[in-house]
Amino acid sequence: MIEFLKGRVHSTDRGYLVLEANGIGYIVNMISRELHTFYKNEEIFINIRLVLREDAATLYGFKDSETRNAFDLLTSVTGIGPKLAMGILEGDDVSNIAKYILSKDEKSLTKLPGVGKKTAQRIILELKDKVEKLNLDLDFATEETPIFDENDDPAVEALISLGYNVYDAKKSLEKIDASLDISERIREALKLMG
Repeated sequence: MIEFLKGRVHSTDRGYLVLEANGIGYIVNMISRELHTFYKNEEIFINIRLVLREDAATLYGFKDSETRNAFDLLTSVTGIGPKLAMGILEGDDVSNIAKYILSKDEKSLTKLPGVGKKTAQRIILELKDKVEKLNLDLDFATEETPIFDENDDPAVEALISLGYNVYDAKKSLEKIDASLDISERIREALKLMG
């Protein structure tokens, strides 16, 4: 098994980078928000998960072990493969996903890429007891209190309906003056997200 790789960024493309280590170029699939933090020729350290299939050996990379552990938990759920797990991790940060699971927040889970109602229910059922292994500092009230309800902020819901994920929508809106009206906030957020 491969635990980590340390080397130089040879190139990046949509969804993966080529890491040169000891004269070998490894294709490492990554979450785009992590991928965009690297630049060409930078020396980096990446936590790795090697997934073996009959026809392929695929490397998945993560900047921290916490995200890799979340990937491992997600791929342990019935019907969730590595690509769907990466899509889920792309949709929001690990601590928020863990909060959705612990609070049984199906609605927020279904906002993540590729997650329908049945998949959300399976994730909660199969991971609720395991998610504590992530050792996250989860600060929220009770299970009955939803962590995030898009009705709290119509601008987030609007951005989600335009195809943006929850994570990017919330992050862009955090940078915008909350006193602006909703349409202005949405317009500014769209500018920020390009």
